Amino acid sequence: MEVRELNTLMAQGPGSCFESALTDHYCVLRPIGEGSFSQVVLARHLLTGVKVAVKVVPKTEGQETVLREREWLMSLEHRNMIQLFQVIETTRYMYLVMEYAEGGQLRLRIPREGGLAEVKVRRAFRQMVQVVHYCHQKGVAHLDLKPENFVVDARGHTKLIDFGLSTSITPGQQLTGFRGTLPYLAPEIIRRKGFEGPPADVWSLGITLYFMLTGRRPFMASTSKELLNLVMQASYDIPPHVSPGARSLIQQLLTVDPRQRPTLEQVMGHPWLSQGEDSSPSCPSQTLPKPPSSEHPSITKRTQLQK
Repeated sequence: MEVRELNTLMAQGPGSCFESALTDHYCVLRPIGEGSFSQVVLARHLLTGVKVAVKVVPKTEGQETVLREREWLMSLEHRNMIQLFQVIETTRYMYLVMEYAEGGQLRLRIPREGGLAEVKVRRAFRQMVQVVHYCHQKGVAHLDLKPENFVVDARGHTKLIDFGLSTSITPGQQLTGFRGTLPYLAPEIIRRKGFEGPPADVWSLGITLYFMLTGRRPFMASTSKELLNLVMQASYDIPPHVSPGARSLIQQLLTVDPRQRPTLEQVMGHPWLSQGEDSSPSCPSQTLPKPPSSEHPSITKRTQLQK
């Protein structure tokens, strides 16, 4: 069953298209997200009533990279990263049961005209840089950073999601392939001659910062070819309402040569981003959210394989 088929059946009845391995423990309420390879639904844990987000990934050919998402979610823990509670596997699907961020996608909170206020952007972007820096320290490049892949929890904290295109990295390692979302791709990925994961993530953060401050992306074109040409030339303008400090950071992040692009440590030290709060990219984490019930061993960060 593919993602489109899941959507059709969800319209007929939220619980009708899911296997008992999931529905024996969770009541599926409604869809809350969709990607090229998966569907995300809101569900309620039957024993506790706690709401969770469940990512449903079909086990079809070519999904190997996406199916590895559970590895990253199980090995990484950070206050600004969505938490994995449980993995349920059957022969057909992998269900990732995760923390539900009530505030929804960051993308939907950004006004189209003028973007967010800089004080709000600074707070959220600082959290975004911190969690991506943490991932890099743990040897993981996200490679699909964009406003849609950050969510906001009930307390207003920004959290990173969707590690479906992520990969393990070592210092200086050259990656290959064309992965990510086109408007957020770094120039070195477009060239298809090998690239390093961390600088590519830094570029995508630059696009995301621009979007948060303006409500639009820096590179806009009617065709993919024109868009890629603009990216390769770093041809864009910054609206006058963006402050000089934020403008400076955007320009540094969107440096075409990845060797000249700042590291995330340097980004955290930028005057615009570091003002007002501790600029350490690895500051102590707040208490992480707990699973729906710590009293029930079935709701833990582990895998269940069921037929």
